[in-house]
Order: sequence, then C-alpha cells, then structure tokens
Amino acid sequence: MSSLFDSINAYDVKPFKRMGVTIDEEIYYAKLLMNFLSRFNLNKVLEIGCGNCLISMYARKIAKQIYAIDDWKGEDINKWTKGVKDNVTIIQNLFPLPFRSSFFDGVYSFLYFYNVTKKERKDKIEEIHRVLKSDGILVLADIDIMRSIRKDFLTYFDEVELYMDQGIFISIMKKKSP
Repeated sequence: MSSLFDSINAYDVKPFKRMGVTIDEEIYYAKLLMNFLSRFNLNKVLEIGCGNCLISMYARKIAKQIYAIDDWKGEDINKWTKGVKDNVTIIQNLFPLPFRSSFFDGVYSFLYFYNVTKKERKDKIEEIHRVLKSDGILVLADIDIMRSIRKDFLTYFDEVELYMDQGIFISIMKKKSP
C-alpha cells in the first residue's frame, strides 16, 4: 500500500482510462517496477504506453532521461500528464517507434500489451528490439492472466526473471544478440 503522502500528492494525476487501476495501485506498481529497474545502469529509458506518466515520474529518479510515449487519441495531453517535469520527454506517438536503432538502455511497459493482438504484438516486439542497445533490458509488466504473452517476446529476448504480485506479472528480459 502506498503512503498517505504519496496518495495526496498523486491525485494531481488522473487515472488513465486504458489501465483500469487506481492511482494508489499505480503508485504501488511504479515503486515495484523501480525496484527492478534500479538494478541496471540506465541512461535512456523508454516507457511504452505511459498514460498519465505517473510511472515515468518515478522512473526519472533511476534513469537520466525518460521518454514517455503514448497515443492519447486526440485528447489533451496536458490533462493526462500534469506534473511531469525534469528529465521526462513526452511524445505523442506509438508504433513504429520514432527513435534510431540501439538508442535505449531499457524499455518498460505497464499494462500495455494485454490490449495488443498477437498479430500486432510481433511488429511491436521487433521495434522494441530495434531501439534497445545490445545489452538492453525490457521490463514487461502486465496482468497475470496474460502472462503467456511472454512467449511472444522470447524470439528476441531472454527472460532472466519472472515476478508475480497483486494480479500482475513482471518479466525482466535481456535483448538477444542478432
């Protein structure tokens, strides 16, 4: 459970529709994800499907530069990303990823891929693989009942750790060499 202080401050951020979680739950998951991401020396990190950027705000404490990317489908981005500052760059776009190859040390997504069909997933996984450096990591966090989607990533990534908590799974994957 998040602290009362975190909850009070976080309510400047609205829950993002696609995620279906409360702000308190999102804070809990953000802290959990940061425990995993903090194990790595990360300069540039990409968050796929950032929604309200609450997790990005936590990630900026462990990486030098966060690129938060989503498609707000014509909505006011400022409404969803209020409070984002410092080393977070917000980009209105999703796939194909608008970054050069081998640009990121790490990529993470939270509750994004359960919305993606198997056919679309392959192209998105290839794009993630393309933008990650050769020693890059992917942290995939999604709902527990969808944990079999991890198999779709194993062509391009090696899973090094799987963790389950509060109805979600977190898979830590390393980029495979070409």
